[in-house]
Amino acid sequence: MMKKIGFVFGVILIISSGGFSQEKPTAFDIIDKIDQNMVFDTAYTETDMIITIKNRTITKSMISYAKGNQKSYLEFLSPARDKGTKILKIEDIVKIYYPSAERVMRLSGHMLRRSMMGSDFSYEDMTERSTKLKEEYSGEIKGEETINGRPCYVLVLTSKIPKQTYFTRKAWVDKERYIGLKEELYAKSGKLLKVMIAHDIQSYQNRFYPMRVTMEDKLRKDSKTEVVFKKIEFDVSIPEGTFSERRLMKK
Repeated sequence: MMKKIGFVFGVILIISSGGFSQEKPTAFDIIDKIDQNMVFDTAYTETDMIITIKNRTITKSMISYAKGNQKSYLEFLSPARDKGTKILKIEDIVKIYYPSAERVMRLSGHMLRRSMMGSDFSYEDMTERSTKLKEEYSGEIKGEETINGRPCYVLVLTSKIPKQTYFTRKAWVDKERYIGLKEELYAKSGKLLKVMIAHDIQSYQNRFYPMRVTMEDKLRKDSKTEVVFKKIEFDVSIPEGTFSERRLMKK
């Protein structure tokens, strides 16, 4: 589950068929297969992000466009206070437009670790790509376990960078469909920071995709964010200029 869809923007779509060229795959063999098969050339989604904190629930609706895993554009449609807020990601660069301030802000450093629009996801979660995982982590297969009746590889990635936000990542990857079903994210101290789970797996063009993803930030008491995909289209035509700062400021 090493990537997030859109902000999650891409989290858990994986493989349809085919095996490994060797008997015992490595952790990064599996991640390569995930990356190879989860990324469509282009995608369009309509999504609800449901944030629950204790007894309070807020639903935020949005649309997004993505090109591979390099570029994504997200626009909030509701509630009224968030309408018109837009987020642009190009590789590791994240920019956000706030209509109330009528300006674009580039997020960097510690700002990327902040909650994204009050959710359990951070802006940093948006920038994760398999190439970064390979460069910044070592990985191994720790065994096999079953989740919801599905046999899974258990992958553990350990950061090569001492100050990495998620020093250890543990993921359960469906052995047959090669889709990440669960991921746990840990600090260097061993403290569990976040848990992400994929639900309602469906097949699209011979690939598997979660129609619902939940994230829990364990540092926030009684907090959970649920991302529900209402519409997904792949290999779509993206309007010219979508991945530009000009589009962010367009009313």
